[in-house]
Order: sequence, then structure tokens, then C-alpha cells
Amino acid sequence: MNTKEIKEEKIIPMTYDKMFKSVLTSREAREYLVDIIAGITGLPKDKVKKDMVFKNTEHQLTSISEKKKISDMVVEVSYGVINLEMNKYYYEGLLDRNHEYISKIRENIIKEEAAYEDMKKVIQINFDDYNIYKDKRAILKFEIMDETGLKEGVMIESYHVILPNVKEKYYNENSKDELIGKLVIMVMENSKELQKLIEENMELRPVGKKMVEISRDEELQGIYDGEEHLRKVRNSLVASALKEGWNKGIKEGKEEGIKQGIKEGIEKGIEKGMQQGLEQGIEQGIEQGKREATIKTAENLLNKGIDKNIISECTGLSTKEIDNLK
Repeated sequence: MNTKEIKEEKIIPMTYDKMFKSVLTSREAREYLVDIIAGITGLPKDKVKKDMVFKNTEHQLTSISEKKKISDMVVEVSYGVINLEMNKYYYEGLLDRNHEYISKIRENIIKEEAAYEDMKKVIQINFDDYNIYKDKRAILKFEIMDETGLKEGVMIESYHVILPNVKEKYYNENSKDELIGKLVIMVMENSKELQKLIEENMELRPVGKKMVEISRDEELQGIYDGEEHLRKVRNSLVASALKEGWNKGIKEGKEEGIKQGIKEGIEKGIEKGMQQGLEQGIEQGIEQGKREATIKTAENLLNKGIDKNIISECTGLSTKEIDNLK
């Protein structure tokens, strides 16, 4: 495909779950998937390419009451099983959820393997569209070890690809690192940037073509735009509601929890320079805030004619509780 064929249009980035899975499981992106797995983990590229097969992403349940758990993508190579996760937002419990996926995969391997010494390694690659680690590296690797760096030997590795750092290195630091140039395509949101990237690295052409093709799906584009709009509305209303709740809390002497949460939100938003930090702090503000202030905020939103479902989404109150406020 001639890169000039890519017209100026909006691209759904791979930070969107459906795009992430649709692109990376496609035939067109197989070489790209091999490249980034090898580049991130250090596994031999030729072995990854030769052996890689896609696995079922739905994990087996261990009890009737257990909720269904589905990974974004799971592939198997001769060296082990690799779980790839796109994490667009950080929230309390996300890391525990992802580690539970590792445990599920390890359980399945134990059931299938004859001996522990023959067990395959479990590798998880997290693509994070936020940075909670206060680290400037693009890729972080975690293993089980003691305080001196002595590894325990358990066959588990966890990687975090920090996409904001990838963008920073590519756009502001002009990084020539080949892996950075390949990873940055995940955050592309318009065809002009995508075209420039492909012209710099023609190996990315099949991936770019697939992203454009999927982005032109009107139904998917509508779903994506709708979810993004709802997220922005929610963020705006939460920020407004918390500000109002904080002011009322101060007047009533109940501000301590709300004040601390909003302070953390502002500090994280400024420090990280991105929306996710502020969102995280705001969410902590809601959790630390007094229930009385939350109720008063909901009452104020009701008086302004805000739909009760949106109020419920923003405050955490049930629609029945909001109805009682009327």
C-alpha cells in the first residue's frame, strides 16, 4: 500500500481494547506482534515467529461463584505462555486483576505439564496508557526477587510498557530506538501522524493499513466516539461535583477526606501531566470523601436537571438512593 493512499482521517488508537485485539490478532500484524514480543522480552525472534500460536483467552473457573475472566490476548511459544493486556486506565485492583490472570495461566500449565521442572514460563506484557511508577523508562520488568536482587527462580515475568513514556521518547526526545518506533503506532490517533510513521518504518505498513481499515468501520467508530464522549462527560461532572462537594464540606466541617483526595488529584495531575493521574486522584477523593457531601452533591446535580443515571455513574449512589433524594 502506498502511504499516500492514507487520507486525513481519525484513527482509533490501539489503546482502545477492541482495536488492540483486532489488530494484533490479524494476519497482517503477525510479524509486528512477533517483533514487539521479542523486543520487549528479549526472546529470540526466530523462535517466537516459528512457534507462536494463539490460545483461548477465557480462563477456567475454579468455583461456581467465580466470575468469568478473559484476557485481552494469550499466545504460546516454546519458551512459555504470554498474556498481553491493554490497560487504558488505572484503577484500584487493576494490578491484582492482571496478576490473577498470571495465576490462572500458571494453574493451567501445572495441570498440563508432567513435572514442575518442565513447566513453561508465564510472561505478562501490560501496555499501560498511564504511568503510576514515576519512572522515565518505556519498559519495566518485574520478577520475584529479594531486596538484593536475588531471584527466587519462579517462572514468572511481568512487563509494563509505559505508553506515555513511549510517546515522550518518540516525539520529544526524538528517540531512534527501533522498538520505540514500533510501539508508538499503538497511540496514533490520526492518519497524518500514522502516514509519517510508516514512511519512517515501512515494516509498519501492514499494521497501519489494518488500523485504517478497522477505523473506517462506522459502527465501531460510533461505539468508540460514544464511549469517549461518556468518559469526558463523566470526568467533567465528577470534577464539578467534587469541587462543589468540597466547598460544602468545608462549610460544614466535614472536608478532611474530600480535601485530601482532591489535593492528591491535583498533585498527580500536575506531576504526571496527563488526565489519568487526575482521574485517579479524583476517584480517591470520592472514596475518602464523606457520604454526606456526596449526597449533597447529588442533590445539587438533581436540581440542575442532570439525569439520575449520570449522577449514579459519577457519585456511586444507586438510582434508588437518588430517587429517594427527590
